Amino acid sequence: MKAYVKALGIALALALSSQAAFAGWYTAHGSAPIIDNDVATARRNAIDDALRNASLQAGADVSIEQVIENGTLLDDKLRVSSRSPIRRMTVIEEQENGKVVTVLVKALINDDAGADCYAGNIKKTILPFVFRYQDPEASLSSAGIEEFDKYLTELVYSGVAQSPALTVLPADNQRLLIHQGSSGPDYNLQRTLDSISRRTQAQFIIVGNINSLAKSDVGNNKFTQMFYNPTRTIRFNVQVYDVYTGKQLIAKNYQGDAEWTLANQNFTLRSDKFGTSDYGQRVAQLAKYAIADIVSKLRCQFPTARVVQINDTTIRINLGANANIKKGMKFNLIHRSDYQDRHNMTYFQNNETDGVYEVINVSPTASTLKAVDINHQLINVMLDDIVTLQQ
Repeated sequence: MKAYVKALGIALALALSSQAAFAGWYTAHGSAPIIDNDVATARRNAIDDALRNASLQAGADVSIEQVIENGTLLDDKLRVSSRSPIRRMTVIEEQENGKVVTVLVKALINDDAGADCYAGNIKKTILPFVFRYQDPEASLSSAGIEEFDKYLTELVYSGVAQSPALTVLPADNQRLLIHQGSSGPDYNLQRTLDSISRRTQAQFIIVGNINSLAKSDVGNNKFTQMFYNPTRTIRFNVQVYDVYTGKQLIAKNYQGDAEWTLANQNFTLRSDKFGTSDYGQRVAQLAKYAIADIVSKLRCQFPTARVVQINDTTIRINLGANANIKKGMKFNLIHRSDYQDRHNMTYFQNNETDGVYEVINVSPTASTLKAVDINHQLINVMLDDIVTLQQ
């Protein structure tokens, strides 16, 4: 194990020694189950998990490569993007209880994580909706693990909130009904998203649904059931939308199965008994996959803001210093309007313009912009038009 850690540290140092960048220390926990009594592999996986968590804190992108054969997950490999390179790492705590290995690592990570994408330095606001059961059958499948919807909500969104590029609002308890037409977002959806953006100032929303937590016994043979535990599935999906455009950025399913060893036992979802069980570990693993997908997709998205005030020579937008907006930044203007086709169907329309507006004053929650060109004055700007950070 020591050789593995030492080799990893040397490899990271050699690969990144030529990069001159400011760096900061981050600490993070990681864990991994012990499978087939292979403690060494569990330690390595726990260290990988901790490094991934530390990198998320520093704003790194994480991609997860899965090797699947005949529907069976054979191997998981976490690869931390070099956009936020780990320059040094050490394990400062390690615990093993026979089922899982837990480590605490300290990693030196470049602090210029947002340098690879200009928008990575701008905070984007997200409104998450609590995970809901897809239908009554999915709800019934949760028997024995009540309040799993709240548990998964906290697990996923607390992980997303670790990213310094994202501001995660408290989860909304409403059920958001999404209908996505084959040709794009429909008018009712856009109206719903537009209302959300006005109410919360969020640019993105996350909607999660739980499809199944069904338990399966091991056949009908009582003798077999004495030696084998039943299995339980976990299937959920995540959808992410841009509230200003109605565009769906993520629509992904996550699913897995694991032995269910907690039948007829007293436990809570936040207890070590659940967290170290095969099923609890599988749930945590899938949640991390979802977190990585969400953070990687949204971190470099260009921020969009709404025009909330029009003055004689300037406009005000609803993004400010809290989102790391600074003087001198430039935004492009987009007109928003409704239009009807010949069948009286109403649609949203976003019309890009040549207008460019520069930030001249910043407050915590708003910014003042002025046209950079005399040909693009404010005569055509209307309230609720939107601006996007110039690329």
